Amino acid sequence: MHAQEFIQNRTQQLAPIYVLYGEETYFIQEVKKHIESMLLKQGELDRNTYDMESIPVQEAIHDAETFPFFTEQKLIEIQRAYFLTGQKVKTELEHDFNALEEYANQPVDFTTVIIVVPYEKLDQRKKLVKSIKNNATLIECSSPKAYEMNQVVVNMAKEKGLELNDEIVELLVERVGEHIEAVQHELDKLVLYFGDQPVSLDESQHIISIHAEANTFNLIDYLVDFKIGQAIQLLKELKKQNEEPIALLALVSSQIRLILQVKLLKNKGYQQQQMAKQLQAHPYAVKMALKRERRFSAQALKDMIKEAAITDEKMKTGKTEQWLALELFLQRVVQRLKQAS
Repeated sequence: MHAQEFIQNRTQQLAPIYVLYGEETYFIQEVKKHIESMLLKQGELDRNTYDMESIPVQEAIHDAETFPFFTEQKLIEIQRAYFLTGQKVKTELEHDFNALEEYANQPVDFTTVIIVVPYEKLDQRKKLVKSIKNNATLIECSSPKAYEMNQVVVNMAKEKGLELNDEIVELLVERVGEHIEAVQHELDKLVLYFGDQPVSLDESQHIISIHAEANTFNLIDYLVDFKIGQAIQLLKELKKQNEEPIALLALVSSQIRLILQVKLLKNKGYQQQQMAKQLQAHPYAVKMALKRERRFSAQALKDMIKEAAITDEKMKTGKTEQWLALELFLQRVVQRLKQAS
């Protein structure tokens, strides 16, 4: 099941072993909190954590099997369990996977084990993974799909006692994108500002920050509309948030490249989901690129990418001050677009 389903389910029974896999840190943390709160309802507990990149797994298993001294239950967290994936990690540790497999087959009733695998997926071919899957509750902690983001924001807001209308939810998603931790941060700001008062759209527009990745598309929109003043203003807003100019240029370049790739795939008859799979891009980013591809010719996009490469070289070699180079890049792009229109 996905983390969202697990967190919202208030009636499930405790499992002896949980495997949390996926790259969304927010969901991993929320699932751990939920499991711990379930345990605390039954009384106090001992809690120990073991990092698999520095401690052998058999030590964690030995702890799990040892009866607690002052409480009746234990929570053991096994972090960074890379050996359940295809990841290669250089280490001199000797993990006893038989100990983990044997425990998975016969867990003790006084310990709950959480195995955290902060990678995209498990390696289903491994015997150890198959054995654990048969005896554990697997919880996927991946980023939500693009079409799920609005509902995710609504659910997160409710957890904080916030009632957001559709316009405010759309504003949040537009400015933050699919980054859950950033959404969490912006919701915390709304809680501090509004307290028990209704959340208004006008004031939210001044409170919710512009996040770089989500708003490079807005920057591109300003360029194609020849709104250089608004593009520069957005750049200044991002500068206030301590964004690095070289990183911003790389982000803009990657978005332009994505728009070009989406345009070319669309011409070949690809649908949105097929594009995301082919490009290994987040569906939300592909959706945003699709909204914009028709506004550019393929040649204009290629010219913008070349211009970005020239600007990157100037910034890295110190030929031009970095923020100035970025502003000049935006101006040159607008000039090229005007000439092509």
